[in-house]
Amino acid sequence: MSHVKNADAYSRLVGICTGYGGKYNPGRQTLQLNAMRALLKAVQSSLQDVSQKRNALSGITNERTRAYKHLDLLISRIIGTLKASQVSEETLANARYYSRLITGRMKSGTNSNRLAVPSEDNESESIVKRSMTQQSYVAKAFNFMRLAQLIEMVPGYASAAPELKPAALKVEAEKLMALNESWSIAKVALANARIHRNTLLYKGAGSLYSNALAIKNYLRVEFGSKSPQSAQLSELSFTKRKIR
Repeated sequence: MSHVKNADAYSRLVGICTGYGGKYNPGRQTLQLNAMRALLKAVQSSLQDVSQKRNALSGITNERTRAYKHLDLLISRIIGTLKASQVSEETLANARYYSRLITGRMKSGTNSNRLAVPSEDNESESIVKRSMTQQSYVAKAFNFMRLAQLIEMVPGYASAAPELKPAALKVEAEKLMALNESWSIAKVALANARIHRNTLLYKGAGSLYSNALAIKNYLRVEFGSKSPQSAQLSELSFTKRKIR
């Protein structure tokens, strides 16, 4: 919220300087009214851009969450259909393997964490545990695609339910992967929008924060530190956020 407060305070500062008319005439170009207005417009636009991209990321996040939420039930129905189709034990075992990777439910008696494979270069290195399940959205989509491809190759697999047919399962896998890609794009877009906003607000001599301090100093020198003009400035505060 401090970003918005800084922009609002700068807008009021622009209004104050505008009200001075010809009396406000700094020599530095970035402190002149045209430059102040242009910077304010750019900052306000960047704030709106961040807000829009944050909402876009939130929307795709919610959409992806809903899409993945029904995977457990869908996979359970796939395994049930394979059993009913009387496929080979090897095929059923492979399907169950993908099922466990996607759902995170391990086979009875299996430790959910397995020991890391020792390095050939350093057999004495510390041993860490790594998960046998792959619960990221990317891993789930990848393993569901592998399951869909497996189903596509099983000649005895048959289901009357449209959503369980091989073609539908492949479409579902592609949809999950597309959602992951859309989420990644939205995430990067928001990060870039924040970088642009932070640059305008806080980075360098031409930033809003630096300009605001320079303008306030100029006005105090021009009108006097105890003048009514300087008193107006006491109501305006600017906060510099810590950014990378």
